[in-house]
Amino acid sequence: MPARLVSVINMKGGVGKSTTTVSLAETLALHQRRRVLIIDLDPQTNASIMVAGPEKWNTMREAERTLDFYFESYIVQQKPKPFKQLIESKVSDLKGKPEVALCASAPEFRIVERDMIENFVKRGFQIDMIQKWICERFANGVKTVINEYDYILIDCPPGISLFAEAALIAADAVLAPSIPDYVSRLGLISFRKRALRLINERRGGPSQLMVLATKYDDGFSLHRSEAQLLKDNLGEAMFDVRIPQHVDIAKAAEWSDTPRTFDQKYGAMAPIVAKLGEEFLAKVERAPAL
Repeated sequence: MPARLVSVINMKGGVGKSTTTVSLAETLALHQRRRVLIIDLDPQTNASIMVAGPEKWNTMREAERTLDFYFESYIVQQKPKPFKQLIESKVSDLKGKPEVALCASAPEFRIVERDMIENFVKRGFQIDMIQKWICERFANGVKTVINEYDYILIDCPPGISLFAEAALIAADAVLAPSIPDYVSRLGLISFRKRALRLINERRGGPSQLMVLATKYDDGFSLHRSEAQLLKDNLGEAMFDVRIPQHVDIAKAAEWSDTPRTFDQKYGAMAPIVAKLGEEFLAKVERAPAL
């Protein structure tokens, strides 16, 4: 069975999107024995460095095995490096090297997107034609590896860029980490009513929406009330598990040159991250394949 594609996205930055992507990938691989590929579409490269470490990430970058080189080669009309060659397997710093692979990003990705748009505009392309071109190249690359994984988690940049749109159009499911506050809740409602509806129209069918409360503080009454409002508004789309604002989550995002166990890496948060993986599978695997 081909992998299910899950785009991890939020209109806002700073909600723990990359941390969610990496921690979910690791618990799925370690505890649920799933084969997981992380595709980092965010030029901030947080997920890439978190899961591979700065040294390996820099080696991939110097070897031109990052997404910016893959798409840039199309711009200059060279034959692109096969998508499969971008992927680095078993990148996690967890002991036992669970089946977590990475297709890395680089800061230059943002420049590549700008140059790509400028190049196509000069050639008379309309924005919808550019979007279609990006979607086709992204989908064609993913197709070459889709049978090698159970889940492909796509860490999208904040907002809706052309590459983020391509990831959303390709995705079977959308996972939106969100801080439970008023502004974030309004942003989620707007994303659901407008952006996601338009994306689903373009992809020709609905993608599953899941929302995860992150940086949650149970002692903060606003967080409790906003999380409940999200649950009331989103129903089954809302995760029951909530990821707390906790120092052990921040520490887990720091690469360790010495392999560590899951409990060593996630500390007091290990049971919560494991529960995230369990609930994720319960939601996704009971949903019909798209």
